[in-house]
Amino acid sequence: MTNQALEIKRLHQYFNRGTSNERHILRGLDLTLDSGEFVAVIGGNGAGKSTLMNSIAGNLPVDEGQILINQEDVTYESVAQRARLIGRVFQDPQMGTAPLLTVEENLSLAMLRGQRRKILTPGVKRRQRAFLQEKLALLNLGLEDRLGAEIGLLSGGQRQAITLLMATLQNPAILLLDEHTAALDPETSQIVMNLTAKLVAEQHLTTLMITHNMAAALQFGNRLIMLDHGKIAVDIRGAEKEKLTVPDLLALFKQRSGQELTDDAMLLS
Repeated sequence: MTNQALEIKRLHQYFNRGTSNERHILRGLDLTLDSGEFVAVIGGNGAGKSTLMNSIAGNLPVDEGQILINQEDVTYESVAQRARLIGRVFQDPQMGTAPLLTVEENLSLAMLRGQRRKILTPGVKRRQRAFLQEKLALLNLGLEDRLGAEIGLLSGGQRQAITLLMATLQNPAILLLDEHTAALDPETSQIVMNLTAKLVAEQHLTTLMITHNMAAALQFGNRLIMLDHGKIAVDIRGAEKEKLTVPDLLALFKQRSGQELTDDAMLLS
């Protein structure tokens, strides 16, 4: 039996519910991710991508439905309560790290994610430092020699690579990537994406990645989902996904949703 890392059942999310400005964002969405799946999620503005991710992370209270991670019901748990199960990387490289702390202090705090602690101890032990250097060396960015550098002084790409490492140090049940390369230049974006694929494969991480880049969605991961008005319009995986081109994907979206995709950010990416 396949281990299901994420189950979303009949998820409904509304904005301004009960008012004249009510918007029904997610419309009874059902989604299951098996352990180790790397799923790219695309869709136009207002399709529900960010709402889906914020619902999983706990940033948005669930209006209707159920969310389970590793068969554990987390529907009404807070962001902090879910921290032991979720790793997340945001679009902005400045999020997810403490800019005035050093690289090793940020990584040290990431190792304590989800644990209860009464006193915050910023000191890093020698054995722990050696472990962190080993992990940083895997990034191939020379950051293992910059453990004492303030993380706020690093480039956006370096910082995002470290944030990715921080999110995966504890082998989370699910890794959420929230357009995590959108703020980077194309060359740096490719470096971070290749690093993402490497970490996900090596650690067999169940991963949900939101992206506007259709080419990246086709290149990375073993499954692709396209949302449209709060529902899944396209869900392809494996060999079917591998042979698709961007024009194929656009045609498939039109076939399944009955309309052309008009989101400029996606069409121009």
